[in-house]
Amino acid sequence: MKSLKLTLSIATAVLFALPSTTFAEESPAGANPPPADGAARPAGPGHGRRMDPEARLKFMTEKLGLDADQQAKIKAIYEKNAPKFKELMAKGRESLTDADKTAMRDLFKSQAEEVAAILTPEQKEKLKEMRPPGRGEAKPGDAK
Repeated sequence: MKSLKLTLSIATAVLFALPSTTFAEESPAGANPPPADGAARPAGPGHGRRMDPEARLKFMTEKLGLDADQQAKIKAIYEKNAPKFKELMAKGRESLTDADKTAMRDLFKSQAEEVAAILTPEQKEKLKEMRPPGRGEAKPGDAK
C-alpha cells in the first residue's frame, strides 16, 4: 500500500512538473526583469509572487465586483499598512527574526479582517473559494 501511495505521489509530481518545464522557454531571456525599486510585480494568485496593493485591488474588483466605496475603503487599508509591510520586507526574507515573522502574520491577519469587514457575504464567499487551502488546512479530497 505504501509503495502504491509513493508511486502515485511521484506520478502526480511528474505530471505537475511537466507543464512548467514544457513552457519554461516560451518567454525570451530578460523578458520580465524584476522592478528596479524591489516592489512586487503584479503576478496574480498562484504565481509565487505577491501582488502589489494596486494590482490586488484591481484583481479583487474584477473577481468580486467591488463598488467604488468598497474600493476606496480597501485602498485606504492597503495604504495604511504599506509602510509597515515595506519596513518588514526591506529586511529580506532570510533576515526576518521570529518577532518580525509574528508581526508580519499579525499584520496580514488584521488587514484581511479589515478588508473582510467591508465585503458583502457573497463577496466573502467568492474570496474564500478563490483562496487555496492554507497550511494545516485539509485540502478537498484529502483523507484523514
